Amino acid sequence: MKINDELLERLGTYFVYHAVYENYGITFENFVERWLRGILVI
Repeated sequence: MKINDELLERLGTYFVYHAVYENYGITFENFVERWLRGILVI
């Protein structure tokens, strides 16, 4: 599945700003996959 570069950039910014990996142990790839599936709502 192809994801828009702008959307990917925004998700990356959110991921880093909220320290998702440090707080929840979720990798960026897993974070994006969960967001695409609708499991995460930001």
